[in-house]
Amino acid sequence: MLSYDLHIHTEYCGHAPGMTVAAICKQAARLGLSAIAITDHVFEHSDIAKIDKIRAEAKAFQGHCTVYIGAEVDVDADHADGRLVTETFDDLDYVIAGFHYVPTVGNYPRGPEDNSLSAEAFMEVWQTSLLGVVSNPQIDTLAHPGRLLASAVDLEVYFEDALCVLEKAAALSAKNHIAWELNELTGYRLDGYWQEQWWRIYRIALDAGVKLVYGSDAHAPETIGMHTFVDLVREKLPKHCLARPEEVMRL
Repeated sequence: MLSYDLHIHTEYCGHAPGMTVAAICKQAARLGLSAIAITDHVFEHSDIAKIDKIRAEAKAFQGHCTVYIGAEVDVDADHADGRLVTETFDDLDYVIAGFHYVPTVGNYPRGPEDNSLSAEAFMEVWQTSLLGVVSNPQIDTLAHPGRLLASAVDLEVYFEDALCVLEKAAALSAKNHIAWELNELTGYRLDGYWQEQWWRIYRIALDAGVKLVYGSDAHAPETIGMHTFVDLVREKLPKHCLARPEEVMRL
């Protein structure tokens, strides 16, 4: 069991039934976690309003473990420069940049067949968007690096090219003090071969001086703190590769 979980969603996102703030905090206490970050989706600027509700509800549970109030703020899919859907971060403890939608198109691909761009066009806008994201020093952590890539193109063809882009992204992330997230949910979006290869993304990050943090990306109480895929990745990385929560928080 890892001692913290820095990526947890609530029922306010609309696709995490049962994830009340109370249920999240009680599960974290049952697991003996020392810290959690509640980081609900912000898909548009108006979604920031729900963060105040989450913060108010979480106050009743401070003391069981440290509860950071953050947000997974999405990349604005109308553009290919990596801007986020809002820059209103003043009241947040922690900002994760979520890269879910194909830039300039705006759809959420479940596989390459859902990507309406050509693979070459996707790789171009993915690169400009990713490099834009990690050029923003207001961001604390890049969520699930590479997940959109895995959903939008054939990794057999484009993975090595993507690693070259990720090297550029890692250098910018180190410069701007942006951590990369070891994300449990990503493992369920990859087949066995690519699960075994995913450590290469994080080796690039570590080599550039980027901090790594763990997040389950939980959308159900029983998935809080899960790290089966994360452990598979960590086996190929230095033993103490994960940063502590306080190293990435904006407090």
